[in-house]
Amino acid sequence: MGIAKIGRGLAACATGLTMGLPASAAVIYQTDFQSGVGSEWSHTITQNAPTPYDFGPRTFLGEFGNETITLSLADLGWHSGIQLDFDLYLIRSWDGSSGGAALYDYGNDIFKVATSGGLTLLEATFSNGNPAGQTFGPAANNPAYTGAAESYSLGYVFDDGILGISQVMDSVYRFSFNFTHGDSLLAFDFSGIGLQGLEDESWGLDNVRVSLLGGQSAAIPNPSVLPLLGAGLIGMLWARRNRSPS
Repeated sequence: MGIAKIGRGLAACATGLTMGLPASAAVIYQTDFQSGVGSEWSHTITQNAPTPYDFGPRTFLGEFGNETITLSLADLGWHSGIQLDFDLYLIRSWDGSSGGAALYDYGNDIFKVATSGGLTLLEATFSNGNPAGQTFGPAANNPAYTGAAESYSLGYVFDDGILGISQVMDSVYRFSFNFTHGDSLLAFDFSGIGLQGLEDESWGLDNVRVSLLGGQSAAIPNPSVLPLLGAGLIGMLWARRNRSPS
């Protein structure tokens, strides 16, 4: 199976700016799942990562296998773009791309993110150690854990029946995507593809945030430039007056 990695930021949002100022960004949804899961999610199962943390349990949405989990949002305010941020937990023996050799050839383990409008934000293989590598990264094939923010931090143990060993095996990736959007409805589909089962390969989501880009305040000049605008207008009027016949 040929898997093409879709860029981390697929398209720049339409900003509608004046004076070259950056677009406004307004967070309209965020959750870390510490207080449960709302009806906006198609699945509501959560669990705590095994590793103990000083701040308390690290709760996330999951575990999932070959499933599609949907986040649905409605009644969005005026905007011209969306920013999606989330943490992806990859648990146990994600095998990345097929290695060809019998020892490493467990198929392509893929994670995909797409919008309700059919825009694919991410579709790539990931590896938690398989020498076959992964398509996520700057090259066509990349070493395991390329781009990961954390590895071996969640505390999930994989029992390898072939090699006869048990080891902690997991990784955390932090993603941010910007894309053009203007509708009042929005849904994201998060999917695991080609996985061998929860005891072998699974995934979860944490720290999900959705922001509107290009809101009304994007058309308001930065206050720091207003004195410059005023000085420019005065200069133009003065020059025009001097050119006028007496």
